[in-house]
Amino acid sequence: MFLEVVLEEDSRCQRCAKLVHALRKMCDDLNIPFIEKYLENRAVAAFEEPSVTRTFSREWIEKWGLPEHKKSLKKIEKVLAFLQERKAGSYPCVIIRWHDGIRLKEIVIRGFEPDSKEADAYLANLYVLLKMLKKVVYRR
Repeated sequence: MFLEVVLEEDSRCQRCAKLVHALRKMCDDLNIPFIEKYLENRAVAAFEEPSVTRTFSREWIEKWGLPEHKKSLKKIEKVLAFLQERKAGSYPCVIIRWHDGIRLKEIVIRGFEPDSKEADAYLANLYVLLKMLKKVVYRR
């Protein structure tokens, strides 16, 4: 069983730079492995697709999307195709992966606005989520 946090980011993303310090501190406090993964054209992993790219597909929306997303699917199919073609990403992207003894699970959280009113609540909720997942995964 394991738990890890991956931050997918672009080296030029100011929001990513502000999130990385807070996320690293959370992971250090909770003793959870933290990985920074740089994507886009300046990165070693530039050939990889961002994890959020798959959320821009018809299949993902049909399976996981909200009812209002499914209703508007016909209208946005061309936009989705364009985003898939361009391998569009949204940074920063926080990926929380864990294995519970049965299978690998993952939560993908895209976007962070450090100057918004919700930034502190976002970080507090992320900390609580990580703390709870650690207890569940390691049963402590």
